[in-house]
Amino acid sequence: MRKILALCRKILPQKVPSLKLSREQLRQALKGRTLYLVLLLAVLVTSIYLVSNDAVFNKHGVKTYMLDNGVNTVSPPRPEEPPAGATTVPPELEGQTGANVAPATAPAAEAAAETDNEGLPALFAPVAGEVAAGYGFTYMPAFGDYRFHPGIDFAAPVGSEVRSAAAGTVKQVEYSDEWRYRLVIDSGNGYQVVYAHLNNIRVAKGDRVERGSLLGLLGEAGSAEAGTEAHLHLELLKNGKAIDPALALQ
Repeated sequence: MRKILALCRKILPQKVPSLKLSREQLRQALKGRTLYLVLLLAVLVTSIYLVSNDAVFNKHGVKTYMLDNGVNTVSPPRPEEPPAGATTVPPELEGQTGANVAPATAPAAEAAAETDNEGLPALFAPVAGEVAAGYGFTYMPAFGDYRFHPGIDFAAPVGSEVRSAAAGTVKQVEYSDEWRYRLVIDSGNGYQVVYAHLNNIRVAKGDRVERGSLLGLLGEAGSAEAGTEAHLHLELLKNGKAIDPALALQ
């Protein structure tokens, strides 16, 4: 307050000869000081408002977050859509890093084991390559955890010929970022053979294929199995449920 009074003394005339001032005298006295007076009044009003109003210091939009032990933890990114996987983690992987429960779009191993093998078609390897991943729980680089793998992966170079592992009729041809070209061939007796990760196909829905018929050419792995080398994904279904293709491979 003393500073404000001192500023007022500097701005206002030091001596007022008479209380009876003409308009011209008053105008001359205030000339050049009006702006300072307005600013001084604004500062004074704002100061009183801030001191008397606690709500200014309690804005709901301002929040302070404290980190545990000063470490900022970042949640891993989640896939946009639930990927294929199993609803449980196998006992041998319980408690291990990355062994997470995954939503199921493929049947669990126990359910597949209940199906009988009557009329099981004899399969041969559809590409010339080594087995890169087998049927069952395996580590999936695309998602950084263990998931149920409902087929067998055959490692092979891009462009390799993919041939029919058994005779049958082409029931489904589809393309997606997850599996590239995916073919489903009905081999009878409730069995279907599925081929995925092709980038070129030579058959169409409804075609009859024989064992060894050319189905197409292999491409890079789709996003469902991203982070792996080029391979053919092969599944064997019995009445819509995945079973281990190794049971039928010769």
